[in-house]
Amino acid sequence: MCPKVESIAVRLALATGSEVRRNESAAGVRLEADLPQNLSETKRKAVLAVIADADTYGHERTAAGDRLWVLIHNKAEESPGDR
Repeated sequence: MCPKVESIAVRLALATGSEVRRNESAAGVRLEADLPQNLSETKRKAVLAVIADADTYGHERTAAGDRLWVLIHNKAEESPGDR
């Protein structure tokens, strides 16, 4: 795992208190974590710091709960104009 992905995965787990799921594709690595219902202000700021380091991020709300995801792009797959 590349250092950026590893760093984000560890910090996301610490910030959410959830297991981080990982899915690799040609586009990059997607990390997902369940969000607890009540995040403290400190944890919320930690989550925001984590997603700021990702290339793309999002949030999904389902009947089962909230989920945060981040995508770290595979730079080798990007064209020079995308960098």
